[in-house]
Amino acid sequence: MRKKITIKLVRSIKEYTEDLNKRIEEDKIDKPETGLIMTPETFAKVFSPERIKLLKRIHNNSITNIYQLAKELNKPYEVVFRNIKYFEGLKLISLKEKNHKKIPTAVNIEIDFFGNEKIEA
Repeated sequence: MRKKITIKLVRSIKEYTEDLNKRIEEDKIDKPETGLIMTPETFAKVFSPERIKLLKRIHNNSITNIYQLAKELNKPYEVVFRNIKYFEGLKLISLKEKNHKKIPTAVNIEIDFFGNEKIEA
């Protein structure tokens, strides 16, 4: 089973942090939430159409290595590798080494739109 990460979209990081601190002080939550917290503007920058295409490709198919993935996406290896490392830093992709090749694996992503509905990808 794949790991899952939740991306929570908030209108303002400052307001979210203030609300979170207030709930912690009032003992209304036991532990802080985990996952990624971002504004819609940040979300749009992080998840460009090209990056979404890359994530979907990794998530939907077995990738034998990054070179193969770059070739299939018709993108330079360096661009694909940089985006994979970026997503690895966000914990949305993990890299495993097999036969001296790096193999990316995507996690399941759940998006929480302002605390209302959740969409899984």
